[in-house]
Amino acid sequence: MELQCIQLSNQAPLFGLCPAASNRINTIFMSTYFAGGTLGTFLSGAAWAHFGWPGVVAAGALLSAASLSLTLLSGK
Repeated sequence: MELQCIQLSNQAPLFGLCPAASNRINTIFMSTYFAGGTLGTFLSGAAWAHFGWPGVVAAGALLSAASLSLTLLSGK
C-alpha cells in the first residue's frame, strides 16, 4: 500500500504536464521505473556474487548517492 502511494505521488506531477498525453507519459514512466528496478536487481546480484553483503551495501549506497546527485543537480 505504501509503495503504491509513493508511486502515485511520483506520477501525479507528470500527468499535470500534459493531460492529453497521459497514456504516453505513463508508458515512459513505467518503462523507466521497470528499467531502474532491473538495473538495481542486476547490480545487487552482481555485487552479491563478487563481494557478498558489503558489495550489496556499497551498490545501494552508490545508487542512492547517484539519485541524490541527480536530484540536487536538477535544482528541484
